[in-house]
Amino acid sequence: MTRTKSTKAPAKPSASKTEQLRTLVSGPAGITVEELSAKLGWLHHTTRAALTRMRQAGIALEKLEPAEGSRQCRYRIAGAKK
Repeated sequence: MTRTKSTKAPAKPSASKTEQLRTLVSGPAGITVEELSAKLGWLHHTTRAALTRMRQAGIALEKLEPAEGSRQCRYRIAGAKK
C-alpha cells in the first residue's frame, strides 16, 4: 500500500495576540480590561501591561467613561469611529 500526501491547503496563520488586542481595542464602543482578558485568555495585569505597551509604542488610547450600571472604564484607540 502506498501513502499519498494530503492535498489540504496550508492552514492560514492566526493573528497574534497583539494583533487581536489591537483589533478589539479599535472598536467604536471600546472594551473593558475584563472583556479583553476573557477574549485573549490573559490575566488582568497582563492585559493592562499590554495596553501600556501600546501607549509606549505611540498608539493613542482613549479612556472612556464606564457604561451605565458599570464601574469599569472602557478603552479604545483614539480616533476610532464613534
